[in-house]
Amino acid sequence: MNEMSASLPETALPHIVTVGRHRIGRVLERIAVGLSRQARVEHISASFDTAVDAVLALHARTPIDALVVAGASGAWIRERVDIPVAMIEVRGFDLLGALARARLLSPRVGLVTFDGPSDLLAQFDAQFGVGIAQFSYHGPEDAHSCVQSMLAAGVGAVVAPGLVADLAEEAGMASVLLYSDAAVLQALNEALALARHRQSERTRHQRLETILGQLQDGVVAVDCDQRIQALNPTMAALLGTPAKQLHGRALGAVAPQLDMAATLLHRESSEEVVQLAMRTQVVRRAPIVENGVLTGALLVCRDPLVIQNADRHLRANQRQRGSGVRWRIDDYGGDSPAVVRLRALARQCAGSDATVLIMGESGTGKELVAQGIHRASRRAAQPFLAVNCAALGESLLESELFGYEEGAFTGARRGGKTGLIEAAHTGTLFLDEIGDMPLALQSRLLRVLQEREVLRVGSTTPVPVDVRVIAATHADLGAQVDKGLFRRDLYYRLAVLRLATPALRERATSDVAQLAQALLQRRLKAANAHAPDAVQARNAAVAHTLLTTVLQRAVAYPWPGNVRELENWTERLLACQNYVCDAQGGVDAARLLEVFPECAEPVPLAAPDNAPAAALPLKDTRHRAEQQRVREVLASVGGDQRQACDILGISRATLWRRMKG
Repeated sequence: MNEMSASLPETALPHIVTVGRHRIGRVLERIAVGLSRQARVEHISASFDTAVDAVLALHARTPIDALVVAGASGAWIRERVDIPVAMIEVRGFDLLGALARARLLSPRVGLVTFDGPSDLLAQFDAQFGVGIAQFSYHGPEDAHSCVQSMLAAGVGAVVAPGLVADLAEEAGMASVLLYSDAAVLQALNEALALARHRQSERTRHQRLETILGQLQDGVVAVDCDQRIQALNPTMAALLGTPAKQLHGRALGAVAPQLDMAATLLHRESSEEVVQLAMRTQVVRRAPIVENGVLTGALLVCRDPLVIQNADRHLRANQRQRGSGVRWRIDDYGGDSPAVVRLRALARQCAGSDATVLIMGESGTGKELVAQGIHRASRRAAQPFLAVNCAALGESLLESELFGYEEGAFTGARRGGKTGLIEAAHTGTLFLDEIGDMPLALQSRLLRVLQEREVLRVGSTTPVPVDVRVIAATHADLGAQVDKGLFRRDLYYRLAVLRLATPALRERATSDVAQLAQALLQRRLKAANAHAPDAVQARNAAVAHTLLTTVLQRAVAYPWPGNVRELENWTERLLACQNYVCDAQGGVDAARLLEVFPECAEPVPLAAPDNAPAAALPLKDTRHRAEQQRVREVLASVGGDQRQACDILGISRATLWRRMKG
């Protein structure tokens, strides 16, 4: 190995190997010294098959960027290795110089080449009478016979490659090496250019392999013949073969379902779902076009679960940000005095960071008010996270609210989990149905509100948080405090600011109509999104007419499900409007009552001990009306509580509470 430059590490220089025995080998070693600062040059003193074996063995240990070879041995090597090769070429001026030197040594000159006699040189010799006899050889087995042929022809001086030149010297003939120093130097310079390009390509390929290796998706790149050029470990695992064994193989032959022929033919991207290695994969194919020339194609395999998880997390994150809040305070519609006061008070609450307690029956828009307060506050651009305290068990609610450390309990997620309180940092946390929160968690929540820090399950280090809490409940928290079901200190901590959402039956008839029209309009927009304008106009006219009729008949209805029940009515109306209305838009009264039995007559109010309904307190009257309505709906659906909840627009917990009385 030649001396390396001190300015660059050895591995940073291109690796060039010169191959040649005898005289050409000595010339190569001598001239290659001049490239020691530009390349790492090694010499192999061998020829033909021996040289091929030596080159492949060295290449397996240290990748070779370029070879420098000459003559028949060089041609032999070039056909058997997949490494860039620079051949030492014999040019006309060099050949004439060598022949002239040989002519001075003997009047009879023999020229030996490996690619056969030259007709042009024969014509030159015939015209000028130089006395040149041409000979050729193709390998070591006929080099000796070539020398014997020159002796028989009376040749006194030989111009030949290294092997034949040395054999001629041994046979008593003078010899001149066929290759000049200038030709050798030019071949070395060509090899240096090839090696630098090869090194650059190898570096680029290694960088590509590193990048592909970081991808979770299976990725493979092929050339125009579908031969695999690069792939990552994920793709190799899907194909069930080590990556090194796949390079150079046709992708379509390895996995027919991944065939790229159509992509290469039509130069168009495509996407489909295929079965690969007993797994469903979303496969995307795309052509690779460089400078307007098709150079191959790229295939990406993605697990559908990855796509689904990414979509779920994206939607969840979008919902968590302030921009995902749907409602404003003004969206709480209605002109009743109670509604007007509610909106005004909500705006006042938005200007403060104090905790808010929103009280009201199910379906009265408590979360809408909470979102509206958040959106009108200084935290509007920050997260708004909501959790229903009645929908989760105690342990699950604890982990959702406070989060947990890795290993905190069996099944805990690796790396732990951030709780909603932490996730809502700088934003708003909405605790719906706070009255149903277990007492053990109430004490932990109280500490968060007092100390403004949260302690994850399994952790000993509290995390400071800046979060505003808005709580909502349908229950009478004051009564629950008296019964010992809710912490008194937490109640007063939550009820700094208080709001009450009015029940629908307590609002003016005009409010009910206004809300119903708004809900219907929203439903119509979604239902008729793709219908022609004329069809949309007709459907809207019929729906609004039918809604007016329904509301007139339900003027005395107590709306136990509040706005949520009203929304269910509008959805039922749209689904059945063609059944209730004739072709001209007229309303069939019998069918209307069939679809809306609630409009048949006012709900009777049964008084205890046969007392008249008018004598009952308003609260008891309302409660008995709700119970009566629940019994009627349950009877109409054969006791199916889930269906009854859908009709009434209430939760299972509310249904159970009303049934219990």
